[in-house]
Amino acid sequence: MTDPVAGLAGRTAVVTGAASGIGLATVGWLRARDVNVVAVDLAAGQLTGDDDGVAVVTGDVTDESTNRTMAATAQDRFGGLDFAVLNAGVSGRGDVASIEMEVFDRTLDVNLRSAVLGLRSCVPALRERGGGAVVLTASVSAFGGEPDRWPYAAAKAGVVSLTRGMAIDLGRSGIRVNAVCPGPIRTGISSHIHETDPARFVYYQESIPLSRWGEAAEVAEAIGFLLSPASSFVNGVALPVDGGQSARNGQGHPPGTW
Repeated sequence: MTDPVAGLAGRTAVVTGAASGIGLATVGWLRARDVNVVAVDLAAGQLTGDDDGVAVVTGDVTDESTNRTMAATAQDRFGGLDFAVLNAGVSGRGDVASIEMEVFDRTLDVNLRSAVLGLRSCVPALRERGGGAVVLTASVSAFGGEPDRWPYAAAKAGVVSLTRGMAIDLGRSGIRVNAVCPGPIRTGISSHIHETDPARFVYYQESIPLSRWGEAAEVAEAIGFLLSPASSFVNGVALPVDGGQSARNGQGHPPGTW
């Protein structure tokens, strides 16, 4: 049987937020298919420099120079760019009457503004290739409000809207733009919830029809699909990867949790 995501070997991708969690899992997914990767993060983290197919760029994705460097690295090291996974993100929460505006600004900058900067840097290189694919990491938080996390939800809703607008504007250049919208995923960032707030951890788990948290590798599989020829007519989609959490309207309790 033909591999539905075949045909990626030798191509090049940029991945931001690449040193941990979903970004690191995506780097692994791509390298397993012989895709060259420009891996971008504030620090190298779990990335290593002993793989000739990975070029590590350390820097802040809210800085235009970091974005220019990652696109230039794809061109200089690997001869061009075919894919961009703009995944970097931070959480943000607080009471609207007392939150420090620096927290709100940083939440928007990392989650939304960095995606715009990434597109500005990567689109010219993708056009030189005659097209390509972009995946932005949004969140199921984009689909509705949740207690205390309105800065994050607002930023991720902006990512979904950006995805749709870019799908329209870039489609005629042969560039597909889609988003993944993860639900509760077990990553280094979320691991503290299990330890410090077990009731919240269980609440999230019980809100998911599959009755478990997701894994970073499962989101990477969805990202890989959206980059691959298997999704060649998929454009402008915000794909939930959430075990069915966003299928609920919030009323009532899941079966077995009364």
